[in-house]
Amino acid sequence: METSAAEIIEQLRAQSSKNPLDVAEKRMVPVETVIGVSTSDIRALAKKTAKDRSLAEELWSSQFVEAKALAILLLPPKLIDKALIETWVTELNDWSTCDLFVKAIVARRADALDWGVKWASNPRLYTKRAGLALIANYCMRAETFADDVSTLILDTIRQSAPDDRDHVRQASCWALREFGKSNTDSHEKACIFALELIDSGHAEMAWVGRCAYRELEDLIKVPERRRLISRKSKTGMKYAD
Repeated sequence: METSAAEIIEQLRAQSSKNPLDVAEKRMVPVETVIGVSTSDIRALAKKTAKDRSLAEELWSSQFVEAKALAILLLPPKLIDKALIETWVTELNDWSTCDLFVKAIVARRADALDWGVKWASNPRLYTKRAGLALIANYCMRAETFADDVSTLILDTIRQSAPDDRDHVRQASCWALREFGKSNTDSHEKACIFALELIDSGHAEMAWVGRCAYRELEDLIKVPERRRLISRKSKTGMKYAD
C-alpha cells in the first residue's frame, strides 16, 4: 500500500526529538515550519521509504523543513528532470535545505557547473547560495581545471563576494576554499585571489578573502590524499616542515 505525505509527516512528528525553537533559530526559519527531527532520523526514514517522485513532490509542498529534506532524499534519480530542478531551486527558503538539494540532486550532474554559474548570478538569496554551494561541490569532485574553467569559477566568486548577506558570503568563501583544495595549481590561484579580495577595499569582499585565506594558507599536498589538506591534521603533520 502506498504511503501518503500526511502519513509520512505523522511519522516525522512521532520522531521529534529537538526543540523546534532551537532548530528554527539555527536554520533561520519560522518556528511553525519546524517539527524537530534530527538529520539522522530523517535519513533513516528515507531508507525505509520507497523512492517515489509523486510522494516527494507532495512532501516538498509541505511547510515543514524536515518534509522538504525527506522529499529531496526520496526523489528517484532517473526521474529528476530540469523542470523540477528549476522549480525547486526557486522555492528554497533555508540554507540547510538548499545545501542538501545541491548535494543530493544536482552536484553529480554533468551540467552542474553550468547550473552553479547561472544560479550564482541570481539575486534571490537561496538561489544564489545554491549556485555557490554547487560550485563548491563541483570543486570537491574535480581533480583539475582547464584555464577557462578556473577563470569562470573565480569570476563567479568575485561577482558574488560583495554580497553582504551572511548565507551568500559564507557560500562564496566555501566555493573559494574548495577550489583551492583541489590541486597545487588551483591552490596558488585561490591564495592570490583571496589576497586580492582582502586588498580590494570592499568590506564584504575582504571578509570573503580573509575567511578563505585562513584555511588556504594552512594547506599542503600529501601522497595519501588527492586533495590538499591542513598541515595541522594528523596526516598533514607527518609531512609539515
